[in-house]
Amino acid sequence: MLLDVPQEWFALALARLFKVSPRYEGESLVLRAANMPELRLARDAIAARVQCEVLCAPKPLTLLDAGDEAAAWLEAATQIPGVRLTGLPRDSDRVVVVNQDQGDAVPTSGAAPVSLADEAPFLLTSVESLADLNARLKARGKAAVDMQRFRPNIVVGGLLPWEEDTIKRLAIDGVEFHAWQRCGRCKMTTIDRQTLKHGPEPLATLSTFRERDHGQRNFGMHLVPAEGWAGAGRVSVGGRLEVLEYHEERRAEWLRLFRGQ
Repeated sequence: MLLDVPQEWFALALARLFKVSPRYEGESLVLRAANMPELRLARDAIAARVQCEVLCAPKPLTLLDAGDEAAAWLEAATQIPGVRLTGLPRDSDRVVVVNQDQGDAVPTSGAAPVSLADEAPFLLTSVESLADLNARLKARGKAAVDMQRFRPNIVVGGLLPWEEDTIKRLAIDGVEFHAWQRCGRCKMTTIDRQTLKHGPEPLATLSTFRERDHGQRNFGMHLVPAEGWAGAGRVSVGGRLEVLEYHEERRAEWLRLFRGQ
């Protein structure tokens, strides 16, 4: 999370953060970036609680600040003045955010917890939808994009293109999820992760066949655990996906748009 970053730096700051690679290793958070020594922080390396306003939340949140060492490392790695490493405390009461522009009824009471993600804790995408998007990009004379552009934390295979739209409930390795809402994509998808250059794609192509009312250009589905965090289990790479229930309205829309029915 960025704190005290001037507005004129914000878009560039977001792009430069793609060069930082975070990873949990045991009880440590490890940050890596090109031409920088790695930074290891204990999970509990918390210097202070900071009350601040963040872009992904409608009200101010109390965040945990990882301290000056982490801030200095991030500023050196990204050349962004004022950047600091923060996170939510365990007692945070932040919950999933409804995107009213999607026009979808949400499947739960709205009490599902979420950290600093924009809308929900999980984002599911499919390799088939990416392949279809890239075929459309190629037909328009544009370069293909990779899945990193869309920043999912669950990627599945074995569906038909865009079939993830139709899911209402699913299980992965026996862990049940509600499909929360479709994910409307923003300009972050137009940043090349390697060069940090911006362009119109893939949003321009998504606009030709995936744009709904209010400008929502969708790629992927937000998920929430059906039983909350207390009753959730573990999913693993190679796990089995099972569709438990389809969303009738979204399935009818998908059949009409992509299956000609």
